[in-house]
Amino acid sequence: MNQEHGIFGKKLPLILLVVLALNLLLLLFVSFFKRDALWLETLKVWGSSNMELVEKLYSSDGYKQQQQAAIQQVLDGMKAGATAPDTTQQPAPTTDTQAQAPSASTLDASKIADLKKGTFVEGKANARITIFEYSEMLCPYCKRQNDNKVMEELLKKYPNDVNVVFKHYIVHPGAEKLAEAAQCVGELAGVKPFYSFIEKVFDLDDKSDTAVLGVAKGLGVKESAFTQCLNQGKYASFVSATTEEGRTLFGVNGTPGNVIVDNQKGTFTLIAGAYPVEEFEKTIDAILK
Repeated sequence: MNQEHGIFGKKLPLILLVVLALNLLLLLFVSFFKRDALWLETLKVWGSSNMELVEKLYSSDGYKQQQQAAIQQVLDGMKAGATAPDTTQQPAPTTDTQAQAPSASTLDASKIADLKKGTFVEGKANARITIFEYSEMLCPYCKRQNDNKVMEELLKKYPNDVNVVFKHYIVHPGAEKLAEAAQCVGELAGVKPFYSFIEKVFDLDDKSDTAVLGVAKGLGVKESAFTQCLNQGKYASFVSATTEEGRTLFGVNGTPGNVIVDNQKGTFTLIAGAYPVEEFEKTIDAILK
């Protein structure tokens, strides 16, 4: 034992030197990489200014935190992969939060009818399947789902079997008034302007009152009627109620929360997140079969 300990003791300095050398090589690599990245910026228009900006980016706390978060996400994914079942065939969710268990297992016809009261149904009224899209116009994941035309594609593929209802679910401060504005447009102009309004507001970089009013007027809504509807807070309680409804009835606690309801059987499936259209098709095809 003493002899082995002595040998290990002789090798320890060598091991430490190897580790130190590796760390130095890594540091040099990172330094050269960053220098090269900065040097490349100088080859572009306004090169020196670009280099200054990139230097600030590399040294900023926000950039460092972003990189740390990305690395931690990868590590968490590797750790989960060691114990979780294989889900590589499933598209990665892009959702604010995860869904909780719903408070009901099935819905009767009267409950489904209640869910549609005060809403604007896009698609065939008596379709077998209704998708309640719990969403809001300040949610980046909801915008992604909107930009990907998920609901539009589903309505095209299943024109007789699927309809869609946009349901307001408030997560971000300020989204309430946008939701109320959409309801006012729907009341004053109908179904198509309601969905056009939501589409256009998603695309607005400036979602100020003036910009939103401009969208409503562009859809043929009279300014005086729209302003009166919005200022009265006519739909404030409605928007609040739909948010609570999604949370308590279906377990939605992040946006977008997409609830696919079989109107015949009363069963439903929650797709919590901005998934590709193919994920919706799996559930719809299973119902129709």
